[in-house]
Amino acid sequence: MPEVKPQEVKPDGLSLAVFLKCLELIGGPRRLFELRNLTWVPSLMEASYAVVLREHFNRTEDEIARFLGLSRASVRNILQADPEAVRERLEGVLQERRRSAHVHIAGGLARLAYRTIRLEGPSLGLLDEVGSALAAFQQTGA
Repeated sequence: MPEVKPQEVKPDGLSLAVFLKCLELIGGPRRLFELRNLTWVPSLMEASYAVVLREHFNRTEDEIARFLGLSRASVRNILQADPEAVRERLEGVLQERRRSAHVHIAGGLARLAYRTIRLEGPSLGLLDEVGSALAAFQQTGA
């Protein structure tokens, strides 16, 4: 019987894909500039990692908190954020820029992005744009 060895957790690629899907759901990186919400970027990245570590790698809140250097309460807030409430809240933010302390935007977006990737597949508009931009950059000889 072959020995089964534990595999190292490598969440970077999927976490980046979830992060890019979050940006896409917001309306793209430029939309963050327009809304003056650049402070969302670190929160979106943390939330993307937290959701991937929980949903894809089945890590506990404590393990995720240690991995990300966050409190367990912060991780819990991310993981319990309601994606539908965030979708509604985000539509309001994009139109009226109101704030609410009751919805963890980054956590809900990351959960929504992860769910979208699982249901619709890994095709990402922004990721496709990055690939096209890199290909064009290489063709120019730069």
